Amino acid sequence: MLYGYRVTNKEEVGLYNADLVQISFYNGWGMGIEELEEAVSLCKEKKIRYVIHPVNFFLSEARTQERKETMEVLRKAARLTDMALILHDERVPPGSRLFGLWDKYYREALGELERTCKVSIENANNSHDVEWFWRNYASSLTIDIGHLEAAGINAQKWVKNFPSDLLDKVEYIHLHRNNGFRAGLTDHWPITRKCNEVKALKELLNRTSDIKVILEINETEEMEENLRILGELG
Repeated sequence: MLYGYRVTNKEEVGLYNADLVQISFYNGWGMGIEELEEAVSLCKEKKIRYVIHPVNFFLSEARTQERKETMEVLRKAARLTDMALILHDERVPPGSRLFGLWDKYYREALGELERTCKVSIENANNSHDVEWFWRNYASSLTIDIGHLEAAGINAQKWVKNFPSDLLDKVEYIHLHRNNGFRAGLTDHWPITRKCNEVKALKELLNRTSDIKVILEINETEEMEENLRILGELG
């Protein structure tokens, strides 16, 4: 098991001792492409392996101008990627599985990005139905354990019963704790040694150790202690 942490600005690159970092950037908030490029340059300068995680960019976007703008950003991110580009699963606007043009656009965009870099798909929009999404679209999986718990799923049991054919595709884990509302979210709290999310990770490590675990916590002042917890597991 390798482990690392999320950065949302270039100043956080190399701030903590870890095997890798995840550079997360959000559509309409935080760092843009220029700062992403600077964060990537810092990773290369400091010889830190990294993944890139664009958030709120949708491959199934059907509106012409929005799709053009989305793909311009994602193409650049793909060219900058080191280990993988991590993207969320998607649903159509009414909330159901992708179909029709949404399915067509998603497959076309995913195929284009995969010709440039590895793309790993994370459960984010519908953890209850993500196995269907992974089987239909993903060659690499990112399991977000915090999202499972936030969706009301017992992550420890879910991991224990996770199908073996999909387990072979798991490369990345997002880890954070579900601990009640703040700023509109119940997740992305710091982990503890006995929280459900860490128990689920331990269960997963009983089945496979060839994974990269990425901390996605909002309270960065607890990052060192949380990385220490991961170090104890590895």
